Amino acid sequence: MNTVALHALGMLLQWIHPSPARAIELEDIAVDIGSTDASMVEAEELVAICLHETHCRLDVVGDGGRSVGPWQVRNGPPTAKEALRRVRQSLAAAGDLSYYACGKKQCDPRILESLLDPTLPRR
Repeated sequence: MNTVALHALGMLLQWIHPSPARAIELEDIAVDIGSTDASMVEAEELVAICLHETHCRLDVVGDGGRSVGPWQVRNGPPTAKEALRRVRQSLAAAGDLSYYACGKKQCDPRILESLLDPTLPRR
């Protein structure tokens, strides 16, 4: 497991306090994050998004079956690589995660705040 994956796993364990079986699922998510070229900051963003979207569950299906996986990726593979690509795309296009969270250039600021801060209620 590389440094980014270990960092992501540490964050996941800090937030979730899992059972042993759940810890294996979180390790899989951390390894997936570590398999990307994410920086430490981007890894933290992916952890925060996965906490917000699904409480970091691999098998979640939402939006009437259109969004899947821990990052609720729509129309693409439910991988950290795809989530990271979409995060970067949103940041480049809107300067924030509006496209990722709402699919448009502007998004309710409360949604964006809750997306990156697991202590806030989900919006």
